[in-house]
Amino acid sequence: MRESPGRTRRAVLAGAGAAVTASLAGCSGLPFGESRTTVTGEQVSAILAEEPPSIPDRLPVAFAASYLDGTESDLESALASVPAPFDAAAVPNGAMRDHLNRSAAAAREALAGADEEPTPTERAGSLRHARREIGYVAGGWAAIDGDRTIPDVRDDGEALREELGAFRDRWAHLGADAIEAAVVNDAIAGLVRSCIGDLNRVLTTEERDTTTALDVAEADEHLASARGELRDAAHLLDRLRGGDGVRDRRDALASAADALVDHVGERRIDAGLDEGPFTAEADREAPPAERALRDLRDDVRRGDLGETLESGAFPQTIVGAHGTLAQIGAVETLRSRVDSGEAIDPASAADVDTMRTRAREAVVTVHEEGEYPRLDRLQTHRLAAVLRYVDERLARVDADDEVALSRLDWELRDLVRAEAVARSVGDASVAVARALGEAD
Repeated sequence: MRESPGRTRRAVLAGAGAAVTASLAGCSGLPFGESRTTVTGEQVSAILAEEPPSIPDRLPVAFAASYLDGTESDLESALASVPAPFDAAAVPNGAMRDHLNRSAAAAREALAGADEEPTPTERAGSLRHARREIGYVAGGWAAIDGDRTIPDVRDDGEALREELGAFRDRWAHLGADAIEAAVVNDAIAGLVRSCIGDLNRVLTTEERDTTTALDVAEADEHLASARGELRDAAHLLDRLRGGDGVRDRRDALASAADALVDHVGERRIDAGLDEGPFTAEADREAPPAERALRDLRDDVRRGDLGETLESGAFPQTIVGAHGTLAQIGAVETLRSRVDSGEAIDPASAADVDTMRTRAREAVVTVHEEGEYPRLDRLQTHRLAAVLRYVDERLARVDADDEVALSRLDWELRDLVRAEAVARSVGDASVAVARALGEAD
């Protein structure tokens, strides 16, 4: 079943990086509570007066504006070729009509929002979202108005599989230096991985007696996603190939990935995170720092970079090591604060303001002062997205209303976590840069 279109929490977390913001899952609104300690909408507005930091594009080799302009133009033409919104004469089935019209509206929203995205990478993401929705609408309409079937979609999927194979044959871990090669090829790998997942959905879809136009629409949705993901991956590879001083860095990435897996293992042992039970359920009464600490410990223990390394996914191993090292540093920071009694147990709007300010300043500091900005942005982009999302949640408190402070548990925990991770990003980048420099 398809999810409702719009800017859902899942969409926000996907754009931000679920590894950093996983603790936001499960939060739903800011209901009023019975706690005697409250924060008013006016106080929240004052807390949110300073905007979250703006971080440059995560990728050192970005999507070209001309490529994104062309993609947007093609998608607008594809959407215009479909007579949406559909009326009862075009699509008599009300439920089917509603699904198609909602996807058409979501596509228009994604296209309109693409130009407002702050970076080329985020604009590309919005355009992939639009492509997915347009694929659903166009596929469903082709099945209703024409004779498009599941086998037709699978045939197109087989052709795309051949394109994917040709791309993988020419894909090399290129870069002007090892950092560029690691960061950009990790992004390419993510797109390829998503393409394979969508393509598998297409190729395993079976025609049934109960198949409807919406089944065709869903298959075409996955086909469109796979096509967009492959196109974007190929574009990034071409952008790498056209740079100065570019060469294949695979051997350097392999050596650095191996060294970093060992280094992460040593850091886990030093921090006492190599073993121990997982947290079954966080204590709702515990201060945000304690709950953030538990989440981070569990995340570090769950990570298995060894499997990623053994699969030959060297850029992913390196980027994963960077994230894990930042998390280990955050665990040590929070553990020290909790043990020394320095962690804030929020009891007022001023405490909320302090926690948000600390998180924001930590992200700004590493962004402005970090020695390796291309590596720092692997985390600062995600952390800035967390701050924006928390702000969106807090801003739901109307000016004349108030909310129990205890109802901000999720938001405050994520502010604490974002600050702790941000303070460890610089050290993580130094470690990764050292491994890449020694291997290159």
